[in-house]
Amino acid sequence: MKHSFQTDGFEIVQADDLSALTHLRKQVRDLSFKLLGKTPSEVDRDLNFLHECFESPEAANKFRLKLTTNISEQIDSGQLIYEIFKSHLEPLVGFDVLVQQTPNIVFQPPEYPVPTELHRDAPANSPYEVIVWLPFVDCFQTKSMYVLNRHYSQKAIEYFSSHPNDKKGFDEILLEHAELMEVPFGSALLFWSGLFHGSIINKENESRLSLNIRYKNLFSPLGLKDPLRYFKILKTSPLTNLGLDFQLREQLE
Repeated sequence: MKHSFQTDGFEIVQADDLSALTHLRKQVRDLSFKLLGKTPSEVDRDLNFLHECFESPEAANKFRLKLTTNISEQIDSGQLIYEIFKSHLEPLVGFDVLVQQTPNIVFQPPEYPVPTELHRDAPANSPYEVIVWLPFVDCFQTKSMYVLNRHYSQKAIEYFSSHPNDKKGFDEILLEHAELMEVPFGSALLFWSGLFHGSIINKENESRLSLNIRYKNLFSPLGLKDPLRYFKILKTSPLTNLGLDFQLREQLE
């Protein structure tokens, strides 16, 4: 079933530049194996069976935190991912773009006991953000994440507002309407910050390694987070450049 960002609040899209995405995946694999002191082999196999390098969930999480720092310091992932999926992102955020400064890396080995809890990014984040969820391996069934579409996310909010103590009823909405995403490598899930989403324990025999990063228009309303700490300017249009230069000169006169 094909989904629409406008109607459902999310959409699975193909990379515009698969070779650039493949190169990015190799960079992530190389950084991972350098951290682990391991000799890499075939990229897909290395990432799908990354869990074989760890003896405990704590060790896997420490690795994830170090990898997040290394990717942030050594790869301009915000720029790369925007260019790889530009034909899908530009219509959503326009030509004046902010990008999350530090991407989030998620590593879910098989049976990892701490899946991502059900949550939505807005209102803490701006309701004018799009999240790019980018797996570096094929994601399916429990190896993936789930999303409640725009309609059922709103239904869940309404139910919780009128039944704040009925967790069972809220969970029933989730179990009935949440969709596990099937996102093969070469694709990304784009979803709106107002949707409920999360993951469950990975019951497959392969690891999930994925990245998520947020984009928004420079002039769209802000959320509760400090935009100067959370975002950086990715690109501006010629018109915005002229306007900013004009305002700066006016202030100096």
